[in-house]
Amino acid sequence: MQQYFINEKFENKNFILSKEDSFHIVKVMRKEVGSKIFIVFLESKKYICNIVKIENNIVTINPDTEVINNTELEVEITVAIPPLKNDKLDYLIQKMTELGVSNIILFNSERNISKIKEDKIESKLSRFKKILKEASEQSKRLIIPNISYVKSISELVDISKDNDYKVVAYENEASNLENINFKSILNDNLKNKKIISIFGSEGGLSKKEIDYFIENNYSLIGLGKRILRAETAPLYFLSCVGYFSEIN
Repeated sequence: MQQYFINEKFENKNFILSKEDSFHIVKVMRKEVGSKIFIVFLESKKYICNIVKIENNIVTINPDTEVINNTELEVEITVAIPPLKNDKLDYLIQKMTELGVSNIILFNSERNISKIKEDKIESKLSRFKKILKEASEQSKRLIIPNISYVKSISELVDISKDNDYKVVAYENEASNLENINFKSILNDNLKNKKIISIFGSEGGLSKKEIDYFIENNYSLIGLGKRILRAETAPLYFLSCVGYFSEIN
């Protein structure tokens, strides 16, 4: 059953869906009056809803049965990464959403080639938010992850002070077989904890940037014995934390 989000609090009444969602329901999914869909309301309340009206391709629904099924990780994970080349970032945002990321922060680093220009930030974020919404619907999540942009790593550090764990994935840690910093996270009770993980772009993070993060109480972690691509490393991290927090 297809899922959609609605930017309203739940009430026992009819709701009119957005033009975009209505188009998808009517023209793509070919739903009709009497069909059922999932709707997630603002408070992460999820209901099976009946389509009660379709007029001028605009869908009206009525909530029927609440669905009690928490699909969110018990740990809040923020991934911070510079923009990547081509469509790699689109792919990464989609897959991180499927794996349970809570927040994504984009920042320009010394070595990333694909910079976000000042006048393109809002349009880029708008497109990324659409990817986040669609991926959240597909993976039946109860929230749509947040995405934001900061101009510098100093601003990134400043807004991330309240995290329980602050880590930087660093390729030189691949040879550190002990990898104590990452193991301590995976062995902790992660319920209601907050983690921020920093990743580099295709060119990695500079030594100056690594030192700055260390000076601000970030720990370095390795992600296995192999060197991972920029679009792979966050997925490895999310998969490990997800496994230890909800499956293991």
